[in-house]
Amino acid sequence: MSVIQQRLKLRLCASAVSVALASMAASVSFAQETDQVVVVTAQSRSQQIQNVPIAVQTMSGAALKDLGVASLADVDAFVPGLAIDTSQSIRPQVYLRGVGTEDFGIGTDSPVGIYTDGVYTGKNGGSLLNFNDIKRVEVLKGPQGTLFGRNAAAGAISIVTNEPINRVEANALVRIGSRGEKHAEALYNTPLSDSVALRISAVSQQNDGWALNSYNGQRMGDDGDRGVRAALRWQGDESSATLSWEHEVMRQSGPPVFSVTNNKINYGGPSTWSDPLATQLNNDANPNMQGRTFDGVTLRVEKPLSFATLTSTTAYRHYNAQNWQDNDAGSNPASALSTGIVESNATWQQEFKLSGETGKINWVSGVSAYRERATSVQSVSATTTSLDTIIAHSAGLAPYATLTTLAQALGKATGSSTLQGVNLLGQSWTESIYDKGEYRAYAAYGDAIWHVSDSTNLTLGGRYTHDQKSFSWYNPARNAAGLDAQLAVLNSANFYQALVAAKLLTATQAATLKAVTTSNIQFTNPGSSKAAFTADNSWNNFSPRVVLDHHLTPDHMAYASWSKGYQAGGFDAVGVNGQYDKELVTNLEVGLKGTVRSIGLSYGASLFRYKYTNLQSLTLIPASASSGIPVYQIVNSDQEATGVDLEGQWKLNRIWRLNGSLEYLDQTYSHYVAPTGVNLDGQAAGAPLFSASAGVAAKWPVADGNADFSLMYGYQGKKRCNEDTSSTGTCSPDSVVGAGKARERIDTRLGWTAPTGRWGVGLVVNNLTNKQYVSVSTLGSAVGSPYVYVSKPRVISLELRVQL
Repeated sequence: MSVIQQRLKLRLCASAVSVALASMAASVSFAQETDQVVVVTAQSRSQQIQNVPIAVQTMSGAALKDLGVASLADVDAFVPGLAIDTSQSIRPQVYLRGVGTEDFGIGTDSPVGIYTDGVYTGKNGGSLLNFNDIKRVEVLKGPQGTLFGRNAAAGAISIVTNEPINRVEANALVRIGSRGEKHAEALYNTPLSDSVALRISAVSQQNDGWALNSYNGQRMGDDGDRGVRAALRWQGDESSATLSWEHEVMRQSGPPVFSVTNNKINYGGPSTWSDPLATQLNNDANPNMQGRTFDGVTLRVEKPLSFATLTSTTAYRHYNAQNWQDNDAGSNPASALSTGIVESNATWQQEFKLSGETGKINWVSGVSAYRERATSVQSVSATTTSLDTIIAHSAGLAPYATLTTLAQALGKATGSSTLQGVNLLGQSWTESIYDKGEYRAYAAYGDAIWHVSDSTNLTLGGRYTHDQKSFSWYNPARNAAGLDAQLAVLNSANFYQALVAAKLLTATQAATLKAVTTSNIQFTNPGSSKAAFTADNSWNNFSPRVVLDHHLTPDHMAYASWSKGYQAGGFDAVGVNGQYDKELVTNLEVGLKGTVRSIGLSYGASLFRYKYTNLQSLTLIPASASSGIPVYQIVNSDQEATGVDLEGQWKLNRIWRLNGSLEYLDQTYSHYVAPTGVNLDGQAAGAPLFSASAGVAAKWPVADGNADFSLMYGYQGKKRCNEDTSSTGTCSPDSVVGAGKARERIDTRLGWTAPTGRWGVGLVVNNLTNKQYVSVSTLGSAVGSPYVYVSKPRVISLELRVQL
């Protein structure tokens, strides 16, 4: 074995020891232990967290499991600066330091990238899977394009799973709780030979739902998720390979939506809204469900070379997802409105990475290729009765009621029983738009840490990316079979001609009414009504990063960084030929990290300033008297922010540990004119000024065993409203609706483990104070029935753990 190979092997062994120590440290609580090493891979290399010049917050998989945190959807409360709106499970909206997007279509991505073992998890339906045998979660704030690649302009969330190990390990966990809560996990790890190990884990999350739907007596707001993960690892003398497969199936009711108009048609606006939490749930959509089937396969191969370590990552992801829901929060036929989306997505990724250390330079370089194919069908369903409500509000005329009255009157006048039996009201009406996207991305990147001296490092990094995208739209004529049968009766009786001859209508009025009954009202582009309309575009970008860090002492480090981020442009999924340009962000940051060993305290602090150009989003313009129905419109804004991140962990003694973090964020629009025409330059962009979290964890001997206690508190300040969001009611923290008011969440656990360590019991409470919060959707304003989504109430569970 050469000297270089010996050094590489020693380095790999040291890395393995560091990772093992990190797992031990992270398993205690959200806080890392100050007397042990915590290793993260935030910079595509294993490093002690206190030596990483990035604002990064880590959470161990063990701590998340202790607190009953099932997915990223429950993490944001405890990570200041991170906000995840999961009102619709397959259409999450992720924000980091105030930057995200409201776009839910397949034409764009979120500027916050979510990765599992370094693999981009994709958009929408595939991005928020339930945690299954994870080691830790790393949240990296600010542009991470040189480290994580695609779609990390605002930051990255990295989920790291446990790999197979060369010993037998088996355990299980069961929780039974309120509202039919049933949570189960099982893990089995075994060596198959001296060089091969297998690891299989499964998780199931089920409950009966927390909201009773008065329309049909069924419960909504339930969870229904099952998943399995299997990994096979081969470890040779130097090389290794890991093949993993993940499968998940989710089936649950559609999101429950609560009326803010007390289940009545009311166009009076936010000032007339009522408390949605005091209103009975009344959803009549059919179907009304959410579902997802996900499969992912990843092959990672590592091989030492004479000068570096080569890592190859090949990954395939595929999911089918759907969301059907009520959009008027009531069962009044005059306001019937519902939507549905069915999506299919397949991605393939290949990355080759070289990493090594040459003299004073620790470096990483690589190339990657990404391909994605996505399709979606978005549907809007109403009835001719609710269409009358929409059209009458905007045009002052209810066409279907009017035509029905005229037909029956003409039938009586002419003695036609056929016309007397015509009724155009109550007929179903559905419009759909079919989207298809094909995307490719290629990148080359490099990141090098130059050890200028024993105490100073200079990091230089950059990524060149080429994106090319193709997108198509197709919006056929509406589907209204019952209505068409009634219209055929009118046409066969020369109904319109008779009305004109009788001078009840002019020829123009007759033509207009006839057109209204046969034309789309939501997806109306004539260029894609007969065949698909296709558009293509491509973007190129180079994103650099420069970081200087200096150890003031062996335990205290200061750093300064300048980085740029990029995200490719995209397409408006519901607006034919609507296109976004690329997004760009520049971020300046200075920070301190350190450890005060004498008192067991570690800390981190950073001051940042960013400017974001052309942030792309798809925004719903509420219905008005002039527009009639809400429409989605592309918006692009320039934003800027100044903020501070603080974090600390304190090991008081062998029993007690504390941790806390805080973010201050002053985010405003530097240039933005809202779709309603309001100029918001200089006004708040919505993110709260303050968000914070605090936690305590303890472990002590009791009755020959060990008791453990943990509690996490999360706080998000009230949203900062602007002239536009205040007028639409989407931001009204001080109103009776309370959209955007400050949020708090407390999760806690009290447990005991038997002396043998083979079994234990616990009490887990999520949302201890039982607080629920709302987010407003104005989609229902088309029929005078806007509504809100409501967060879940408290869940109390008893737990049994078994270690074999």
